Amino acid sequence: MVNKIEVDLNALTHNVAIIKKHIYPETKIIGVVKANAYGHGLVETARVIWTSGVDILATATLEEAIALRVSRIKAPILVLGYVEPSEFWKAIDFDITLTIFDFESAYKLAREAKKQNRWARIDVAVDTGMNRYGFPTYEVLDIFQKIYKLEHLKIEGIHSHFADPEDKEFSRNQIKQMQNVLFSFQQMKIPIPMVHMAATKAIFLHPEAQFDAVRPGIGLYGYSGIEGNSELKPALELKSQIVALRRVGKDETVGYQRTYVAKGPRKIAVIPLGYADGYPRALSNKASVLVNGTRAKIAGIVSMNAIMVDVTGIKCSLNDEVVLIGGQGNGMVNADELAKLAQSNVCEILSRLPREIPREYHFK
Repeated sequence: MVNKIEVDLNALTHNVAIIKKHIYPETKIIGVVKANAYGHGLVETARVIWTSGVDILATATLEEAIALRVSRIKAPILVLGYVEPSEFWKAIDFDITLTIFDFESAYKLAREAKKQNRWARIDVAVDTGMNRYGFPTYEVLDIFQKIYKLEHLKIEGIHSHFADPEDKEFSRNQIKQMQNVLFSFQQMKIPIPMVHMAATKAIFLHPEAQFDAVRPGIGLYGYSGIEGNSELKPALELKSQIVALRRVGKDETVGYQRTYVAKGPRKIAVIPLGYADGYPRALSNKASVLVNGTRAKIAGIVSMNAIMVDVTGIKCSLNDEVVLIGGQGNGMVNADELAKLAQSNVCEILSRLPREIPREYHFK
């Protein structure tokens, strides 16, 4: 195989330990493995994260959750995204907790559970400023009272999501809104289920928002998104090979639209991986890869299934390993570097890596 992804399972275990270090001993960890575990591979990654001390696994879709169950992962599983009511029976059958953000869905789920003579598990989403999923805070008390009256529903949790944890004032307001909701529950003597709000950044920036559980995603994979935080270890490396070498003369061009013009005689290596393989076209003429431990800059526009890199002055041959994300020798190219160059974020860089690229798992 020319293109491959290597995942360091020890790094995943290390990252769980670091997150545990930053939370209270009684605080649970909900490990987010959505989007194919941020490109790392759903089942293999989820299994290691769970056995490393994560209490609950979270996915974006019911399909991901069922894939974990089929793979005999017995951890509690929460689906954070939307699920079609026609699929509710599957969630009940596989004992999967669903996020609820409208009463009609809660009613339909309760009806399906009653039909099966089973209990359905739910986690209620509260909108404190993200304006995505969740009940408005002024509706939550009334909604909870209605949901508690439905038969065959068990409320496992209540959660919200930060819009921008680095915006301290806005985040404090979100925390206050959540606290007000919980206070209203206490006043009405409504049982409060597991409360969770903080994802990776908020774990480090807002310890007061840990509540009963935290919900790290990208932090599990080695990135905090916080400048200067180096405790976490990136777990994924993306690798390929040199499959062709070209000699290019002065003023010759490379790639589509001829955006790279050689300033002198250059040696160009061709790598069989492009934007269809998850390597952003926005990195054209910007990013670097590692060839024998040395940085080599992309020459020209990233093609669908190939990139060209300038390896002038680098000793290299056909079939030599190329590292697009990860380390080689003394060199390092991390996903956060690529994210900045692509004006994106690490989550997008990693989660867009397609399932078709083979994954190899190692305890390094």
